[in-house]
Amino acid sequence: MVPVFFGLTASAGGFDTGPQGARVMGLGGASTAYINSIAGLSTNPGLLGAWGDSLIRVSLGGIGQIRRASFVGQDTYRRTDQELTIQPGGYFYATGAVSKRVSIGLALTTPYGYHTKWPNGWEGRSVVQESQLNTYFAQPTVGFRLNDNFSAGVGFVYAYGKYSQRRALGQYDDPAAQSQFSSSGSGYGVNVGLYGRTGDNLAFGISYRSGVQLKMNNGTATSTGVPARDAALNPASSSFKTQLNLPSTLSVGIADRITKKLLLTFDFALSGWSTLDSLKLDVAANGSTPAHRVSTARRYEDALAFRVGAEYQASPKLTILGGFHYDETPIRDEYISPEFIDANRICASAGLSYQLSSRFALEAAYAFDYGQLRTARANQQMEQVANVSGTYRTATHTASVGVAVAF
Repeated sequence: MVPVFFGLTASAGGFDTGPQGARVMGLGGASTAYINSIAGLSTNPGLLGAWGDSLIRVSLGGIGQIRRASFVGQDTYRRTDQELTIQPGGYFYATGAVSKRVSIGLALTTPYGYHTKWPNGWEGRSVVQESQLNTYFAQPTVGFRLNDNFSAGVGFVYAYGKYSQRRALGQYDDPAAQSQFSSSGSGYGVNVGLYGRTGDNLAFGISYRSGVQLKMNNGTATSTGVPARDAALNPASSSFKTQLNLPSTLSVGIADRITKKLLLTFDFALSGWSTLDSLKLDVAANGSTPAHRVSTARRYEDALAFRVGAEYQASPKLTILGGFHYDETPIRDEYISPEFIDANRICASAGLSYQLSSRFALEAAYAFDYGQLRTARANQQMEQVANVSGTYRTATHTASVGVAVAF
């Protein structure tokens, strides 16, 4: 029953759903020092103190993401495309001042997730057929205006995640022979940040969001279509416990107002994926099989990202946004998996904000990510890696629409 779990770790790199807000998505995610949208709250809580006026601000919207991947088998030369799936998401932000020096805020986001679905008859069906991850973050935050130029903030993060996977048991002739498992769990973290201005035109920000350990203690694994002789190896039902580590993120950014109408933003981020060094599975006893622990190595690497964005005030009501970013993958070549194909990625984005009134704006953005070609080579001597030999190409489309209100 153990191989069914391997995909969980193989997917744990680069599955962020992108900037959590239409306006910051248009900027390519370069929002650590960007003060023109409260959606920056999830990136840098230090921005909160700088919004410490009498207004209550609300921003909310939806996010839709389509990740597409194609596979060409090393031996068969057969091309297989992932089936079309949409990963839904959304965001909600609210901020308000308690006093001249203290502000409070709330961020509800869906920062990590994916939905992978391959055709049932594809050559890697014994590795994965379908897999899905959804996460939900809630971050109540307190911000402090230290003086006219500096502010700081701290947020408490509560995270909840759900994971499921389905794969074929290819060692049997029966196409109905499958394994499925699902689990869910929660974890906690903290997000701290600082924002400052060195003048009217230049601002900077720095933030650190701790990693989150999703403790999944209610895992259930099932098998169907298994011959009676192998019932002990692949029981009809069993339970397990595990933990999924989401990375810490250190972000540094600057925002420079080049002209009255043009603002440029720059971000540099380091994500701590190296905490995903291994996965430990505590499998409960089942029949004659005693409880046992399975540990598999992953040895992921920390990954860097560089982002740049531009905001142009085209008219008193219309703001145009553009962005570019480059993200490294934390997944080494020997751990590539078809469950979630990650690669070094380049991304271009565009967006707009239109003021229907002085306190109500419509916002929209689109981003396109393109991943480099990656080659996977299955190694039967590395049992901890579930893979199929071949090459992968990936592309991601993400769109967001939302509103921003102040009252």
